[in-house]
Amino acid sequence: MKITIDQNNIIESYPYLEVGSRMTDHNTLEVFQRDLPIIIGEYECNEANIDLLIVASDLQGIAVENGEYFLLGEKLPAFLKTLFEIENIQRDKVGVVLCGDLFTSLAKRGSSGDVRKVWNAFNYHFNWVVGVAGNHDTFGSKEEKEQFKAKEGIHLLHQNTVELDGLKFGGISGIIGRADKTNRVSEFDFLKSLSKLSQQKLDMILIHETPDNPQYHEIGNKKIREHILKIDSNRFVCGHCHWEKSLANLENKSQVLNVDSKVVLLKVISR
Repeated sequence: MKITIDQNNIIESYPYLEVGSRMTDHNTLEVFQRDLPIIIGEYECNEANIDLLIVASDLQGIAVENGEYFLLGEKLPAFLKTLFEIENIQRDKVGVVLCGDLFTSLAKRGSSGDVRKVWNAFNYHFNWVVGVAGNHDTFGSKEEKEQFKAKEGIHLLHQNTVELDGLKFGGISGIIGRADKTNRVSEFDFLKSLSKLSQQKLDMILIHETPDNPQYHEIGNKKIREHILKIDSNRFVCGHCHWEKSLANLENKSQVLNVDSKVVLLKVISR
């Protein structure tokens, strides 16, 4: 089981707005036009009963449609569905993997908010959605979150696993931090959960917070990388910090796929 991607094979991009950190002369935050790259890759797995995985994280942008503003992830699924038809990408069964931070506001950089609309949009257009929460994601009240997690096709993970169409996923929501804060996990619990998940022969372990990758000077959490090197090898999917080179192949044969501010389309193949 292995992930391969061609970093330069950007088949399309999707425009969105992103808020900056500096104020303009009109006392409003800067807003920039960005393009979300969509990259093609492959995941080798003989047991899977699915054609394609849409893998994304940190969709912290605003899509504009007919003068109205939407979260980037609300409009992206329909665009991808059309793209698959144009590019003749096999799409009978498509799963979605989300690694958190799917909310933004043009009024404040780094804002947090409800991302259920994004998950629901992906779930509407494709077969199922599996993923973890980022440090900026909310899901309504405690009761509303439980109702959301019970919906068909929705699989929000935190220190647990799920099997979907022959693919086995585990996940840890949030980032390392004070456990009394929203979507934070103590370092001890986070690393302990990584160890437990690595022992379960999963296809992918989903985390929001990325390890670093000093080989290519990619930023992230050094302690997560050091721990990954000590545990059973696996494929880790993450976001939180942007990497120019999306895929890292580590010394212990683990792989780290960082999809911060990008979409990777993994064609699921058997050899």
